[in-house]
Order: sequence, then structure tokens, then C-alpha cells
Amino acid sequence: MFVGSTLGARTRLTRRGVAALAASLALATGSMLVASPASAAVRGPSGTKAPLQPAISFPDGDSAAEGGQIAIRFDANGDTRVTRFRYSVGDANLGSEVHAASDGTANVTIDVGSVTGQRPVYAVAVDRRGRLSPMTQGSFTVSAIWNLEGQALDMTTWLPLEGATIRLEPAGIEFVTGPDGAFRFAVDPGLYNLVGTYAGPPSLYGSSQQFELDHQKWHFDLYLYPDSGS
Repeated sequence: MFVGSTLGARTRLTRRGVAALAASLALATGSMLVASPASAAVRGPSGTKAPLQPAISFPDGDSAAEGGQIAIRFDANGDTRVTRFRYSVGDANLGSEVHAASDGTANVTIDVGSVTGQRPVYAVAVDRRGRLSPMTQGSFTVSAIWNLEGQALDMTTWLPLEGATIRLEPAGIEFVTGPDGAFRFAVDPGLYNLVGTYAGPPSLYGSSQQFELDHQKWHFDLYLYPDSGS
């Protein structure tokens, strides 16, 4: 009787142990199946999120004439942890840095140089622990001071023509050439054509086909021929 009761107790204990072990395994397996929060993917080693992606704007407008300057503003978008911005113009090397003000913004003024056309600006926000935000890209335009220039040439002599009147249509702007026959115009992008006249003697006349001007500098020589009406 004693042996039998002992075996029965062992059997009950074994069954209880198996049940407890099964419950533990089920609990462990369940914890492995629980997905990590989505926010964990964007947290750094310390468990803190990276800074917000900054905004880039141009307080005085997003264009400047060649050789001039342009103001650029960086904004942390309300992220109070941001202490500075790293930025670059023309490429993404982020070689320059500016400290953020208490409101999370910073302003810089740069020389745009003589390269005309669109110029990219890249920036990241940096917090006090050195963590970087995703990169932001903006752009501004550098326009030529004279976006159309050229020479008026006398086709009877193949020499530059002094005193010729060059008219840019449809803008209606005129330019009288000097000894070098040069003319230049600064106009908004668009479609134009040139008309040249020379009082003579002999009187000369020339015109161009329609062409398109953008922010790039463009050179065009206008040839003037003897006017058939002279």
C-alpha cells in the first residue's frame, strides 16, 4: 500500500511537471511571436529616435544673379533636440555646419559663384548626442547677369559693326553696339528673336530665327547684310 501510494504521488507530480513545462514553452513561444513596435526600427542604440528631417527654404527668394549671394534657412520642424545643421551646396558631402538658434532654425548666406542654372542644397539636423536626421534636398537658381550677348557683324567686311541697333523682340529692348560690335541683354526666360539695323552707308539689315532663353548665358552673333531697299 505504501509503495502504491508513492508511485501514485510521483505520477501526479510528473503530470504536473509536464503541464507546467508545456505552459512555460507556450509562453516563451508566444513572446517570440510578438512583433517589435514599429518605432523600434527608427530608434538608435540608446532607444531615442533620430532627429526629424529638416526643412530648407530661401527667405529672400530661390534665385540670385551670378556673382551674388543667397540666404538659406534650415528649420528643425519643432524638434527641440536639434543643436546644429550640417549642409553643403552642389554635392552631398555636408562639409559645412551652422549652430541652431533656440527656436530650432539657422540662417546662412553663401556666395553663389559664376555657375548658372539650378544648384542643389543638402542638409541634415544633428542633435546634442550627434545623431543625424534623414537628409533633405532643396535647390536655388543662379541666373546670368547678361543672359544673351553677342556681336553684330558686317557681312560686307566680316568685321564687327559699330553703331548698329540690335532689337530684341518681343521684349522691345534695343542696344546700340560699340566699336567691338558687342550687344547684351538681361531678360526673363522665354522665346525671342533679334533684329539688327545699320543706317549706313550702306544700310544693313539682319534678323535671327526664334530661340529660347533660360537662366543660362547664351551667345549669338547677328550677321547684317546690305539692305535690298537701299
